[in-house]
Amino acid sequence: MNPRPRKLSLSVHIATSLGRLGAVAAFLALAIVGLTTEDIRSARAASAARRCTSTSRTSRRS
Repeated sequence: MNPRPRKLSLSVHIATSLGRLGAVAAFLALAIVGLTTEDIRSARAASAARRCTSTSRTSRRS
């Protein structure tokens, strides 16, 4: 592979990998908040936000 397409491919790979890691970190933070809070409104809000960050279509409720 030529250097230019190789650099582009590597840049796209790194950007998407970091985006996925960020999504996982946000999901875990929301899950922790939802499980540890005693405020029901905060737990529901964290659950709703977690559903928005989920990447799997099967985990979303209709």
